[in-house]
Amino acid sequence: MNDLAALRLENGPTAELLDDPEAARTDTTTAPFDRFRAWFPRPVLSRPTVLTHDESLSLDADLTGLLGLLQSLPERLFGGDLLAFARAVGWRGALLPEVLSLAGGAPVPLGRADLVRSPEGFKTVEFNTSSSLGSFEFGELCRAFLSVPSFARFAERENLGYVDPLAHMADTLLSATGHLPGQRPVIAVTRWVTAGVAVNPSLFVDLMRDLGFRVVVCTIDQLAQRKDGLYVGDLRIDVVHRAFLLQNVLATENALELLAPLARARDAGQVRLFTGLAADLYGAKACLALLSDPRHEDAFTQEERTLVARALPWTRRLADEPTVVDGRTESLVDHVLAHQDDLLLKPGIGNAGRGVMAGWLVSGEEWASAVRSAVSTNDHVVQRRVESAGERFVAPGEPPVAADYLLHWGLFVTAAGLSGGFVKGLPDTPQDVRFLGDGSHVGCIFQQHVDTTRN
Repeated sequence: MNDLAALRLENGPTAELLDDPEAARTDTTTAPFDRFRAWFPRPVLSRPTVLTHDESLSLDADLTGLLGLLQSLPERLFGGDLLAFARAVGWRGALLPEVLSLAGGAPVPLGRADLVRSPEGFKTVEFNTSSSLGSFEFGELCRAFLSVPSFARFAERENLGYVDPLAHMADTLLSATGHLPGQRPVIAVTRWVTAGVAVNPSLFVDLMRDLGFRVVVCTIDQLAQRKDGLYVGDLRIDVVHRAFLLQNVLATENALELLAPLARARDAGQVRLFTGLAADLYGAKACLALLSDPRHEDAFTQEERTLVARALPWTRRLADEPTVVDGRTESLVDHVLAHQDDLLLKPGIGNAGRGVMAGWLVSGEEWASAVRSAVSTNDHVVQRRVESAGERFVAPGEPPVAADYLLHWGLFVTAAGLSGGFVKGLPDTPQDVRFLGDGSHVGCIFQQHVDTTRN
């Protein structure tokens, strides 16, 4: 037994799946998986993960509740001043006021929570809030597994189904842009000029076309306003699906010029924007610190405070000031320096785990230096480590080879609530929260007793 075996936590359906060798040891290099693997060439886990019905209900309530709380922070804590909120959670840049004015927009129920499953339950360590989110395409991986007879039989026997994140995202897009469910507006998936493509958009486009949408991919400088609408080449656009980040916009000197055609067309009612750049504000890691910090508890109901305590790990904006730790007031910096093995240091603005430092993976000197630097720049948060529970995966072939994975879960929230997701992790590897690059293995999620009518 390896050291990770003691960390295993496998629910009933997962244990049943592992007891079914044919269903649990799928060769994901075969033809049913070609479409997914052509888009996402990382190793694919040999079986899906499974959420019980009760786990799904709990996650649905917690994640929709957390997203609502995040999007309510400007009103609750800043008197509705969006710019003051943005600056308070770490957004910087001379263009920030103008950018938010040009391409802001009301909150949309869309996000992806990044979670760790601990022995005490799921904990949300980050919450990404933007139409620029990746990995909506994992419903395709679920469909590939269902095309394998051995797993399909198991899924039917255990009443397992999947929720397609992309289908629910598309429904949310329609409702947020004033379209009826059966309408199919022309969509421009729009990237920024200076940002590289983090994920190949080809499968996203193909799956949206499968749903009946006409989709074109472009960069922001290819949008042109004419008298009768916004165009990409000769194609008139109904909805701009923003696939770029606010941080890229703020780093671009001529950003206002690039945004102007879109902003004018939107203001003239010629096009709808999904989603406004303000959506990115709520994904700043300091937003979780605002929820976690007891100094703000009077802004929330008892039920909301209970949700935060249950669903979030202890999180603080790193500053040279006192804070409350387990009911005691002490110096935040002293606590962080003294409890290195229990904490993570994270940039307040960022993505994909880049720049995250896990205290248990570095020396004391490295940790102290990073903490002091972060205090001086006032742009980091510190978060308590969540001990991850693991699951076994067995590779196909003979003899069977089992490995333990400490998984990171990405779960989507849309207007429909919990809307599917994915997992990633490394085999037989102690907990690591840094950027995993292309080395992580990925998998899809099935749920018990789930409504599959939108798949």
